[in-house]
Amino acid sequence: MKYLKIGLIIDNLNLEGLNSELINIINKNNSLKINTLIINDVGKKGLNFYLKKYSFLRLIEKTLFKIIFLFEKNFLYKFLKRYNFSKINIQDLESERLIVKPIVSKNGYFYNYKEEDLNKIKERELDVLIRLGGGILKGEILNITKHGIVSFHHGDNDYNRGGPPGFWEVYFKIPKTGFIIQRLNENLDGGDILFKGNFQTKLFYYQNRQSIYKKSAKFIEKVLLNILNNNLVYHKKNLFFNKIFKDPNFFQIFKYIISTYSNILLKVFEKILFKKIIWEVAFSKNKFNENSMQHFNVIKNDNKERFIADPFLFKKDKNNYLFVEDYSFKKKKGVISCYELKDQTSKFIGKVLEEKFHLSFPFIFEYEKKIYMCPETVEKNEIRLYQSIEFPNKWEFKMTLIKNIKAVDTLIFLKDETWWLITSTSNTNDGDYSELKIYFSDEGPLSDKWVAHKSNPIYVDPEKGRNGGILFEKKKIYRINQKIGFNLYGKGFEINEILSINKDNFKENFISNVQPNFFKNTIGTHHLNNNSEYTTFDFCKKKYFFNN
Repeated sequence: MKYLKIGLIIDNLNLEGLNSELINIINKNNSLKINTLIINDVGKKGLNFYLKKYSFLRLIEKTLFKIIFLFEKNFLYKFLKRYNFSKINIQDLESERLIVKPIVSKNGYFYNYKEEDLNKIKERELDVLIRLGGGILKGEILNITKHGIVSFHHGDNDYNRGGPPGFWEVYFKIPKTGFIIQRLNENLDGGDILFKGNFQTKLFYYQNRQSIYKKSAKFIEKVLLNILNNNLVYHKKNLFFNKIFKDPNFFQIFKYIISTYSNILLKVFEKILFKKIIWEVAFSKNKFNENSMQHFNVIKNDNKERFIADPFLFKKDKNNYLFVEDYSFKKKKGVISCYELKDQTSKFIGKVLEEKFHLSFPFIFEYEKKIYMCPETVEKNEIRLYQSIEFPNKWEFKMTLIKNIKAVDTLIFLKDETWWLITSTSNTNDGDYSELKIYFSDEGPLSDKWVAHKSNPIYVDPEKGRNGGILFEKKKIYRINQKIGFNLYGKGFEINEILSINKDNFKENFISNVQPNFFKNTIGTHHLNNNSEYTTFDFCKKKYFFNN
C-alpha cells in the first residue's frame, strides 16, 4: 500500500487548536504518514527584540489588540457554541524529530536554513512538508521535497493577504471568510493554490477565527490525497494588487470596538424586544419570468407564532398544491403543511407530515407513478425519503438515502438517464451549510447506494453552496442558490442554469441575482420554485412584540 511520507515544520511540541486538529486528521488516514517533526529552534524573543522592532506607539496598539483577543476568547466566546478542536499528545507520535536552527531575518519574519539542516531534512526522503509554525520560509527548503511545502492561509488571497486570520472580514463586514491551502514559493501568498474555500463570517474576531480554523482543517486530507494520487487541481491565481494586512492600528481598533460590540448589543436588545424573523410565501399563476415579483399573491398568515417558508409546487390530477415548511416558534421546530392553489387564491389543507425532529424544504418528485418527498432532516444526520400514501395529506417514511451526513436543502432529479442528488452540507453544528455536494444513482432514486461525485465538494462557499429551490423550464434546469449578508441568513438568491451534469463534471451558468426589494420592509428572500402553471418564492420581515 502506497502512502505519503510527511514532515511537519513546527515551532515547539505544544501543539493545540488548528495544528492539533490537522495532525489528528492526518493520523486517521492510513495513506498519510507523519514521518518527521522538524522543530525550529529560534529561541525566545525577549523584550529587547520587540522594542527594537516596533515603535512605542505600535507596541501599545498590539497590546490593545491582544486585550481584545483575550476579552473575546475568555468572555464573549463563552456565551456561544464553541468549536471543539481535537487534542493530540505529540509525544505519542511515532515520528523522528529533527531540531533545526533557521537563520531569522532582522525583522523576525523570514526563515532561511543552513546547508547542514537542509541535508538532515533531505536524508529523510520526505514526499511533502507541511508548515505549521511561524516564519515566512525562504530559499532551498521550499523545494527540498518532491511536492514542496504545503501551508494554510486563512483569508481569501484575492483581497486579504496577511492577517490576523478572521479579523478583517469582521472589520469590513464581509459576509464570508476565505482560506487557501497553497504550495509555497518565494512570493508571499503567491504559491500554487491547491484548495480554496469560504465560510460564513461570524459576529466577532475570535469567534470568526475559530470558525475558519475548524471548518478549513478537514481539507488538508483532500489536498494530501490529491498529491498522493497525482490528482492535484490548481485554482486560478489573480494578480497581486491588494495590500498586505497587518494587526490593526489605533483608529482601526477603535472602529472595530464601536462597530462590532454595538452590533452585539443590538442583537441582545432585539432579543429583549422579542424580535422574530417572519418568513412568508407568495405565488402567482404564471411562468417564473413572466410577472414581477411585487405582483405575486402573498399567502395570509394570521398566526404570529408560526411562519411558512421553502415552498415547493406539485401538480396532480390537474390540481396544484403548494408544500411549505410550517415553523412553530413555541415548539422550535417545523412540520410540512400544504395549500391548494386555484387561479390566484390559496386554501390551507393543513399539516401533512410531522416528526419528532425539525422538517423543512419539502422537495417533491414523482418516480414510477408514485410521489416522494425529500424534506430536510438534518437533525437525524440523514437524507430521508417519504412516500405519499394518500396525496396530499398522508406520508410515511420510505427509506434513508444517505446516512451520517449533515445535509440540508436536497434536490433530486433525473437527467440523461441518471438520478442526481444535490445537497448542501456542513461539518459543524453552527448552521453554516456552505459545501455543495453531488451524488448520483444508476439504480433509480430509491437507493441507499448513492455515489459521491469525484469533484465533491463542488463549492465551499456560503454564497454558492446552499440550495434555495429549483426551476424546470422546458428542457432546462435552473439551480437556485441562497445568498447571505454579514451575519444575515437568506439575504437573497441567485438563479443558475445547469449546463452540464455528468459523472465527471458539473457546470452551471449564473443567470440573475434576486434581492428582496419587491415588497415593503422585506429584508430577505431565499427560495424559488415552479411547475407548469405556477411560480412561488418566500421572503422575510422583522417583527417585534410591539408591531405584531
